[in-house]
Amino acid sequence: MLKNDIGKSRYMAIFQALEEGIILINRKNRIVLANDCASKMVPWAVPLDGRDITEVFSSSTLERGLQKAVENSSRTAIKVTCWKGRTGDKAIVKGKGREKMYSLSITAIDEKYTLISVKDITEIERLSHVRQDFVSNVSHELKTPLTAITGFAETLAESDLSPEETKRFASIILKNSNHMQRIVSDLLLLTSLDRTELEPVMSETTDNAIFNEVRTYTDYKAQEKEISVRYIAQSIQVRCQESLIVQAVMNLVLNAITYSPSGTEVTVRSKMRAGLMDIMVEDHGVGIEKQDIARIFERFYRVDKGRSRESGGTGLGLSIVRHIAILHGGTIKAESEPGKGSVFILSIPSADPGEADHWREGCEVSGFE
Repeated sequence: MLKNDIGKSRYMAIFQALEEGIILINRKNRIVLANDCASKMVPWAVPLDGRDITEVFSSSTLERGLQKAVENSSRTAIKVTCWKGRTGDKAIVKGKGREKMYSLSITAIDEKYTLISVKDITEIERLSHVRQDFVSNVSHELKTPLTAITGFAETLAESDLSPEETKRFASIILKNSNHMQRIVSDLLLLTSLDRTELEPVMSETTDNAIFNEVRTYTDYKAQEKEISVRYIAQSIQVRCQESLIVQAVMNLVLNAITYSPSGTEVTVRSKMRAGLMDIMVEDHGVGIEKQDIARIFERFYRVDKGRSRESGGTGLGLSIVRHIAILHGGTIKAESEPGKGSVFILSIPSADPGEADHWREGCEVSGFE
C-alpha cells in the first residue's frame, strides 16, 4: 500500500470516528462526503451521498447561510428545526414535540467545497427552555403573594384602621406569606430530589403505616371541604424512604381533595402487582382533559390556573410526586375523563432497591388513557 493511501485511510478513520456530523458539499450544493454520525442524525435522507443539502435541511436559513459562507469565505452558524425532512413551523406542527433541533456550522474550504458541521442540540435547547420557563414561573408564582403582602403592609403602616380591619389585613398578609413559604419549601424539596447522586434512605414499612401518616396531614383539608377520604390498605410490606412516599401520597390526596366538589368521596387503596406496590388515589372531581394529562407532572403546570391559586396550591405537588417515583425506581400515571374524576397510580418496587434496578432503568412517568 502506498504511503498516500495509508494517510488517506487514516484520515477517513478519523473522519468516521468524529462524534459530530460532518458533511462536505460542492458548489452545486451536492453532498460528496458524509460521515456515519451525519447519516444517523438525518435517517430520512439516507444515503446522503449525491443529495442536494437543501433537500436534507429544507430551509431558506440554510440557503442564506451557504451563500454568506461562500461570498465572505467565513464561518456561518445557523439553527434548523427538523422532523422527517420538514423544517421550521412544518416540523413543529408535524413533529408534535418530537422534532429535532440542529446546529449547523458552515465553512467554505476553497473555491470548490464547503464543509458543514452538524450537531444535534435538541436536548440542550429543551433544557434551556425548561430553565427559562422555570425562572419565569417562579417569578410569576412569587409575584402575586408578594404584591399582596406589600400592598396590605403599606396600608397598615400608613392608615388609621379599625381593629377589625387591621386584623383582616394582617390575616391576608399571613396567608400570602404562608403561600410563599410553601412554594420555597417545595422548590427546596425538588432541588434535593433533582440531585442525581441522591439515594433514598430505605427502611421496611407497610401501606398501613403510610396511609396513617397521610391521614394525619390531610384530614383537616377533607373536613374543610366536607369530603370523605376512604383508605383501603392490604398490609403490604415495602422497602422505601417512608417520609418521601408519605409526601407523594399526601400530595396526591390533597390534589384529589382540591379538585373534588364537597360531599364526594376520595378513595386511597393499595395492591401488589408483579413485585410492585400500587397506590391508587381516585376522586370524583372535575377530571382532566386528554391533552393536559401528559403535562400535569411538569413544574408549575396548571390545568385551571385561577382555581389552583385560589386553593393555595403551589403548582409543584405533582412534579414532586414524579421525582419521588423516579427516585424509588417507580412510576406515576394518571387516568382521567372530564366530569368523571381522576385516578392517580403511584407504583414502587416492593423489593430491595438493589434487586430492582431494572425498574429504575425502565422508569416511565406519564399520563395514559
